[in-house]
Amino acid sequence: MEGNREITLSESPSGSDGDGSWVAGPGLVRSLWRYRFVIAVVTVLGALAGFAVSLLLPARYEAQANLYLRDPGSPAVLTLGQSTPSQSGDHAVFMATQAGLAGSDAVYGRALQILGRPGTPDDIRASVVVGPSADLSALTFRATSDDPAEAANLANAVGTAYDQVAGEHTTADSKEAIARLQDVVAQRQVEYDSLNAQIAQSSGAAQAVLERKALHVGDLIGSLQANQSDIAAQAALHGSGVDSFERAAPPARSSQPAPVLLALIGALIGLVGSGVWAWWSAGRDRRVEEEGDAAEILGVPLLGEAPRLGATLQGTDGPSALPATLDPVAAEAYHVVLASLEHALARVGGKVVAVASAGAGDGKTVTVLNLALAAQREGRRVLLVDADERTRRLSQVCRDGEYFEVTSTSHVTDERPAFTAGGTVLQIGPSDRNGHHPAVFFRSTTFASMISHWGEQADLVIVDTPALLAVSDAVTVADHADAVLMVVNRGASLADLRRARERLAFTDTPLIGYVLNRGSAQHAYAVNGRLRQWRPGKLAQLARRG
Repeated sequence: MEGNREITLSESPSGSDGDGSWVAGPGLVRSLWRYRFVIAVVTVLGALAGFAVSLLLPARYEAQANLYLRDPGSPAVLTLGQSTPSQSGDHAVFMATQAGLAGSDAVYGRALQILGRPGTPDDIRASVVVGPSADLSALTFRATSDDPAEAANLANAVGTAYDQVAGEHTTADSKEAIARLQDVVAQRQVEYDSLNAQIAQSSGAAQAVLERKALHVGDLIGSLQANQSDIAAQAALHGSGVDSFERAAPPARSSQPAPVLLALIGALIGLVGSGVWAWWSAGRDRRVEEEGDAAEILGVPLLGEAPRLGATLQGTDGPSALPATLDPVAAEAYHVVLASLEHALARVGGKVVAVASAGAGDGKTVTVLNLALAAQREGRRVLLVDADERTRRLSQVCRDGEYFEVTSTSHVTDERPAFTAGGTVLQIGPSDRNGHHPAVFFRSTTFASMISHWGEQADLVIVDTPALLAVSDAVTVADHADAVLMVVNRGASLADLRRARERLAFTDTPLIGYVLNRGSAQHAYAVNGRLRQWRPGKLAQLARRG
């Protein structure tokens, strides 16, 4: 038919989710908002988990000792007879070299001796971190232990061990330098003695030359002996090169675990993890959140938005709003939906509309009732057909609320009850189907003749069908209508809408539009109020699109 020609099974509307797999989510902010309660719970649980972990971890204490070294360019530093070292770019290298010495096996072995404990240098290396300070003014020794006093003793022992080992290295280096100078002095002394012997046996000009050589060698010997004295003095003055030693004190608080820090880390992990999950889940399970989301799947215009009302009814397909007569804003919203529906029905040349939904609980039955009430208030003769044999919810609500007269008709009778001008609910079939499936009756000429008979007397026939994805009856019932109206609940799965649209492809009855159910009352009034301003021209245009 004309209204069904635009959408076929082979078409995939833009933005649809195909087979329900993840394609393009609703955006990070909307994804986080959709799952905000899950994210909040996971974040709190992450914080609690981090705090619990901090309680299970053993307490660790950290103590730090600082060794301030003399500037390597100062006169007090041992040069071993060399010129004063340049300070340009060498201080960092000097501190790194000393940090390497402080972390050597020799220092850690000496620390074990100072502590009087057995073990290997690796035993201390696992608990002590040595390195230059940030400003390169000192060597830092950070020791950790489960006992605060032990941590301080360990840091102090390594610092003391470095002081001793560095001093021993300085003494050994000075002795080695002095020994080398003594060897040179001895060689020069032999040369000097040889020159003196030659001078005693020469005369004249040759003697003068030898005397000058002897004087030069003598000066060299004196310089070498002076260097020996300087090295000895510098070694005594320099020592280990430590200017001062700031010993570690037992820490008053443990460095780990940090309950607040671990709780914050746990909360952050929970927040990031749940946020990523929410974004992924929202992309994989896209839902109706904006006005145009359902239109992308159904391929028909939005005829109006039904608001969420305060009072609720409990039924077999979940809670829904009470009739809109209790709320003038909501009543106006349904009048706008009715106006849009009538224009769309006029386009296809009919007055029998089957109201369907993808699943139970989408507010289909309440939408049917409120549309009928709106038509009744406008003076139209309305027939409601309760074609959902399994629930009978429309009949129950109308009977309990005394909104419309409920008339039952049998599957096997040709009797046509009298039509009530104010509106009638036709309850299809009692309970005895003689073992037949309900679809058998809905395919029969009896059902078709009932709809035709009542349609001649009524201005509008609204058929409440079962959920499309629950049973097969909805498509069979729709075959006897002039048009199909979908009720879409805000938050409904786009994948479910796609499957419902595929079900409707098996009927020639055109889908003319959809109602977005359970929005805010204010939003519904604004949207539908705008539609009323468009009527009739714009609404007729929307109907033609169906």
